[in-house]
Formats: sequence, C-alpha cells, structure tokens
Amino acid sequence: MSKIPAKYLPGKFSLASWPAWIQMVVACFAGALFGGYAASTAAISKQEQSAQRQMVSSSMDHFIKLGGEIIRQPDSVSDEGLPVISKLGFYAIESRYRLQQAIFCGGSFGDIRQLDFAPLGANKVGAGIVDGNVLKVIARNFPNVEYLDVSHCDVTELAPIQNMKNVHILKILNNPIEYAELQGFRQLDSVTELWVGWPDPKLDSDSLYRNLEVRKTMLQSIAEMKNLKKLYLFDMRLRESERKLLEKFEVINARMN
Repeated sequence: MSKIPAKYLPGKFSLASWPAWIQMVVACFAGALFGGYAASTAAISKQEQSAQRQMVSSSMDHFIKLGGEIIRQPDSVSDEGLPVISKLGFYAIESRYRLQQAIFCGGSFGDIRQLDFAPLGANKVGAGIVDGNVLKVIARNFPNVEYLDVSHCDVTELAPIQNMKNVHILKILNNPIEYAELQGFRQLDSVTELWVGWPDPKLDSDSLYRNLEVRKTMLQSIAEMKNLKKLYLFDMRLRESERKLLEKFEVINARMN
C-alpha cells in the first residue's frame, strides 16, 4: 500500500513561514532590484551604441577631410543608426601618406565591398599613387572587397590582388604591369569581370604594352581564369586566333572617351 505523502510544512526560517506582508515586501524589493539592473544594462547598451555611432561618424568626417568620398546607399540605415556605405572613393587623394591614412580610416567603417582608387581625369600609365605595397594595406583593411578599381595607377604585380579572395570586378587599366607578371591573371580565381588594357594615348607604338607577343601572353593567361565571364579589352583589335582563345567569355572591345 502506497504511503500518502506528508503535508509540506515550511521550515522555521523559510520564506513561506514568514507573514504574507513580509513576503510581499521581499518580492517587491527583489523586483525593484531586477528592474533596476535591467534598466541600467539597457542604459549602458544605449551609451555604447551612442559612443560607437559617434566614433564612426568622426571617422567618416576625417575620411572626407583627407580627400575621400563616401557613396551611401539611399534611404538605408544600419542597426546602429548610421548610413549604409556602398562605395569608398580615393580618387582625389594625391598624397601617399594621406592615402594610407584614408585606407586605415575607411577600414573602420565595417563591411565595405566597393573601392575606387583610379585618379580623377587620368588616362595615363602609372598616373596614380597606388602600387603593390599600398595594395597589401588595402587587402588587410578591406578583406571583403568585391569591386576594385585601380586603373591608371602604378601596379606592377598581381600578387597582392591574388590575395583578395572576394574581388569579383577588377578594373586595372593603364598599369605598368611587368611582363613576367602578366601570367598571373590566371590566378585571379574570384574575378568574374575584368577591365584591362593600355589606352594611354601617349604610349609609344613600340612600347612593351603594344607588343603582340606580350599581348598574347596576357590573353592566354586571361583565357585560363576560372570564373571570368565578362572581359573589357581597351584599345586592342583582336586577331581571329585571339578571338577563338577568348570565345567562352563575353568580350567587349572598348575605348576611352
């Protein structure tokens, strides 16, 4: 025969043994403590968000003072109440020191996907101040960049761009890329759209970049790019053999305005 459980009797010092009015006071006090803790936590969180907004806003102001341009997504605001940035422009910065400052500053804005370094009004090989060393700094500060324009700059090697594993659109017109580096295009695995060529009107007809063998080396390397779909070739009249080499891509023969 099962035993009937004994009736619960509160201990001498248990809360249940206290008078009802004391229990109510204790409950109210505990509720006030919890409510105060929750309110203070929320206040601290708001203060942190406000400090973060102020810090990013100050960085944006400094970036603009350095000569950078911030292109925002219209009517879009982040969770922190800040405008969503779609692109950063560095094209008006002419000092290498100020450029590196702007890169460090822009790297604090969050998940930036589009960068433009092509100097304003330039149509000349090596006109800009971005080179291989600056590209390494860019890669560290903008690991998720998908659109990169380094046209008319001083890039001689492709290795720093090969380390940017998320670049889909690459514009690299009018750069003094060394002959040995032209074969490096095949290692730009993430690039789906490529803009390349040397449309510098002052470039000598017998320069390295007008040489047919040099161009052949570059196009063979481009033909082996794994994910390339669209190719913009500037000031290059393709021969039939070259067209066949690039037939799996959408090739657009373009000229500078």
